[in-house]
Amino acid sequence: MATGDRSNLRLSDLKTRTPTGTRLMNVKIPVELVTAIDRLAKQLKASKTSVVVALLNEGLAIAQKKR
Repeated sequence: MATGDRSNLRLSDLKTRTPTGTRLMNVKIPVELVTAIDRLAKQLKASKTSVVVALLNEGLAIAQKKR
């Protein structure tokens, strides 16, 4: 990803992306989900933030295709 735009970040991009600015968003999620995100971040050698953004983007892309 040459531009570093997080709006298009996917899990497959985590190893090659350019960091961009972020905004804080507090959300409460189940402990099991936090554990799964932590495991995935370690597996991909990426930050939890990047993993969460990539997962959200992929979910949003799927939702838009179903419209």
